[in-house]
Amino acid sequence: MLLMVVMLVMALLAAAMIVGPLLTRNAEDIAQQDISRNSVNSSVFQDRVKEIELDLATATISQEEFEQLKIELEIGLLGDVPSDDSGVDSAARVTSGVIATIAVFIIIPLMSYGFYYHEENNAAVHNWLELREEMAPVLVDLLAGNKPETGTSTRTLLEFVTALQREAQENPDDANIWHMLGMGYLQMQAGEQSEKALRHAYRIQPGNPTYQMALAQVLIELAEGGVTQESETLLINVLRNDQNNMQALAMLGMAEFYSGRFEQSLMYWEQLLAVSTQSNMPQEKIDVLHRSIAAAKKRIAGEVDSPAAAIQIQVTVDIDPALRSMLNPKDTLFVYAQHADGPKMPLAAIKTTVEALPLNVILGDEQAVTPQFRLSMASNVIVKARVSPSNNAIPVSGDLIGQSSVIDLHGESASTRSVIINIDALVP
Repeated sequence: MLLMVVMLVMALLAAAMIVGPLLTRNAEDIAQQDISRNSVNSSVFQDRVKEIELDLATATISQEEFEQLKIELEIGLLGDVPSDDSGVDSAARVTSGVIATIAVFIIIPLMSYGFYYHEENNAAVHNWLELREEMAPVLVDLLAGNKPETGTSTRTLLEFVTALQREAQENPDDANIWHMLGMGYLQMQAGEQSEKALRHAYRIQPGNPTYQMALAQVLIELAEGGVTQESETLLINVLRNDQNNMQALAMLGMAEFYSGRFEQSLMYWEQLLAVSTQSNMPQEKIDVLHRSIAAAKKRIAGEVDSPAAAIQIQVTVDIDPALRSMLNPKDTLFVYAQHADGPKMPLAAIKTTVEALPLNVILGDEQAVTPQFRLSMASNVIVKARVSPSNNAIPVSGDLIGQSSVIDLHGESASTRSVIINIDALVP
C-alpha cells in the first residue's frame, strides 16, 4: 500500500510539471501579445508614411502616386488589426489548455495505478515480498546470535539464501551477514559463490578467527579436501592466537592427510587428541580421532591395506513411487559415498542412467574418483543416490535425491556393508 501511495504522489508531481506551462499561458498573456503586435504594426505604418512624404517633397513621386501608396498602406494596416474572432481563439486556447490539464491529471495517475496493480499482482514480486516479511525476524535472531524459534519459518535453504543475498546487498559492510551467506552457499554446495561471500566477510574483519576458518574451510572444499597455501596460512594464524582451537586442528589434520602430508597430519591430530581428552568431546569422536591417527601412522610406515581387507558397500537404489512420473529414462543417476563429516569429494562413485532402476551396485576402492580419496581411508560415510536431468556432477535445484544414514565402516567385522537408498526428495 505504501508503494502505491508513493507512486501516486510521484505521478501527480510529474503531471504538475507537464501542465504548468499550459496553465501559465492564460487569456491575459494572449491579450498582451495581441497588444504588442498592434503597436509594432502602427510603428511600421508611420515610418512608411514618412518615407513616401519625403519622396513627394523631393518630387520622386507625384501627388497622385502619393495618395495611391498611402491608401494601400492604410488598407494593409487594417488587415493586420485582430478581428473579434481573436478573443474566441484566445478563449479556445485557454479552454484546450484546461482540458489537457485535466486529462494529464487523470491519465498519468491511472497509468501509474495500472502499473502498480500489475506489479503487485505479479507472482514473483508477491512471493519475494512475502519471503522478506517472513524471513525478517529469523534473520534478526540469527544476526543477534540467537537461535530462531522452532517452526518460525518453513522456508527452504534456497529461499533463506535468497533473503540473505538481499541483506548482503543492503549491508555491504556487515561481515556477519556475508559470513552467513557464504555458509548458506556452502551447504548448497555452491563452492565458488561461497568462497566469494566468505572472502568478503574476511576482508571486512581479517582478524576474526570465525571468518578465517570459514574461508579456509571453503578453500579446502574447492581443493577437493586438500590443503592449499592460503587455507594453511589462515588456520595457522588461528592457532597462533589460540593454539588449542579444536576446529582449526581438525581441519588442518584432515587437509594435510588428504594432501598426502601424513607427518603434518599426525602432528595436528595428536595435538587435537591431547586437547579433546581435557574437554567434553563425545567418545565416538575420540574413537574416530584414534582411527585417523592410526591411519596416518600406517601411511608414514608405508603400509597399505591388503585387497582382502578392502571395505565395500553394497547399495540397493530405488525411487519413491510418488516421484516416478518425474523421471526420464535417459536422466543421469549418480550413486556415491562421501565423508559424513569432512570433505564432500566422493570416495567412490558410479554413474549410470535412470532406466537401470531398481539398481544394485557395490562401492569400493575400485570406484574411487581419485587415489587420494578412497573408501578404505574413511571412517564414517553417507551414501547418496541422485538423479540429474542436466548430467551435472554437482547437485542443482530440481535434482531428485536420496541418502543413507551415517555408516560406521569400522564398527562391524564384515568388510562389506549393505544399504538401501530410496530416492524420495527434491533438491531445493
